[in-house]
Amino acid sequence: MLGVSCRILTVSSGVELVDLAPELARHFSTNGTPVMIGGGVLAHTIVGVAHNRESGEVRYLVLDPHYTGPDNLQTIHSKGWVGWKKPDFWAKTAFYNLCLPLRPLSF
Repeated sequence: MLGVSCRILTVSSGVELVDLAPELARHFSTNGTPVMIGGGVLAHTIVGVAHNRESGEVRYLVLDPHYTGPDNLQTIHSKGWVGWKKPDFWAKTAFYNLCLPLRPLSF
């Protein structure tokens, strides 16, 4: 419809998102586009991932696209509308779809 190419990834549980951390990191380094994620009744945008290969620790930089209000960064951050989230942020019982928009190879 809009002509945007993307990759779709799915996981059957929020726990499985940890396994996608290397792939998400690769996506951000090669495409740099935000990842839309939806599961259950929630939708968020992942704009970054920190993955420590040695320890296996993962954090997701999550933006909640439902925020409405003034452009007050302190409020947005302190109320959790944007921030680094641990893997337990994602529901263990929810199925998730991820949309990874791809940049065009040529213009």
